[in-house]
Amino acid sequence: MSETPAKQKGGASHRLLPVFLLLMLGGFWSLGPSATKFAVTHGVPPIGMVFWQTFIAANVLLLICLIWKIPIGFDRRHLRYYALMGIIGIALPNSNMVFVMRELPAGLMSVLIVTAPLITYLIALSVRLEKFRPMRAGGVMLGLIGVAVLVLPEGSLPSPDLLPLALLAIVTPALWAASNVFAETGRPAKGNNISLAMGTMYVATTTSFVMALATGTFHEIWIDFDTPDFVIVGYGLITVATFILFYTVVSLAGAVYLAQVGYIVVLSGVGWGALFFGERPSVWLWVAVVLVFAGVALVNFSRAKPPKTRD
Repeated sequence: MSETPAKQKGGASHRLLPVFLLLMLGGFWSLGPSATKFAVTHGVPPIGMVFWQTFIAANVLLLICLIWKIPIGFDRRHLRYYALMGIIGIALPNSNMVFVMRELPAGLMSVLIVTAPLITYLIALSVRLEKFRPMRAGGVMLGLIGVAVLVLPEGSLPSPDLLPLALLAIVTPALWAASNVFAETGRPAKGNNISLAMGTMYVATTTSFVMALATGTFHEIWIDFDTPDFVIVGYGLITVATFILFYTVVSLAGAVYLAQVGYIVVLSGVGWGALFFGERPSVWLWVAVVLVFAGVALVNFSRAKPPKTRD
């Protein structure tokens, strides 16, 4: 018996839902470089911005945990997870990104961000979490060549003087990659995604607060609240949305499907840079985009398939 139109429509909607959510996730994620660039170029201190971004996100996530009655772990394993993920995965890489975004194009940073899966594979390989596979190793090489094309040839950067900042920017995806490996090896067995994200955010909030006070760069957001401060609040809410969308897509379609978000992040990130700052991507940027795309594709889609389970 054939399906009714309603069922057919429902099935199509179910299949399109992960696509729609993936596009939303990529669009939100790629707003990061543009949001940080706007704020810091309007006088907001880098670490001060990271504090408010994580503070807002942490409190919204806590509210979600309370409303949904999500258990929050306070044992040693959970606290260690919060601490390392908050410092290595958020506070340090985000502060570094905000710092370099004062001068670097938002589109360039979007391309560098998507190299995190490539660096993750290298770190996982070095700690024997992954086995060597020629195709994945080739993907890493393509991605690294893409980064080299992005920062080394003359004319690839707006100014040759930006090369040190471009190299420093790579620290951000490298730290994210390290946190990705720890997220797999150190994750509490019974940890809930939302509560783990909340604990991580609170550690990032505390770390950035201490750093801001130590360096005299705390941003008093309540004084002369203006457009950059609205952007900070929006970025904090976007951070919450990305976490929820991230885990929703994984639950609906799996981690391999989620890996495609990198392509959306790059393209939409370049688009945001052009829209908000009038950036004109050079031919070198597009060459780098193609190489990084190819590298990420090889790394993500050449991994061993998990065994099928019977219903």
